Amino acid sequence: MKNKKLVKAIVPIVVVWLTLFVTDFMKVNNFERPIFCVLVNGADDGGSGIYVGLGYSVEIEGNFVTEDEMERGVIQYDMKLLGIRVQAAIRN
Repeated sequence: MKNKKLVKAIVPIVVVWLTLFVTDFMKVNNFERPIFCVLVNGADDGGSGIYVGLGYSVEIEGNFVTEDEMERGVIQYDMKLLGIRVQAAIRN
């Protein structure tokens, strides 16, 4: 009986965490800044730096101060889950 209560308490937490992670993963995969992460070590260009979430981090390099709309945004990223690289890419 106690195990069922524990499972009922843990499952919603895991579902919420997965939702946060997948949302940020999809944003970063589309070369956009993550939503549910906090910028902890940023550059003065308005977005590059290391973003940290719950159990995952994203290192972003980008060009956020240019006038050209086509060149603005995330240029490359490196996403890690529990310190293990999940995905890294460079925008062409």
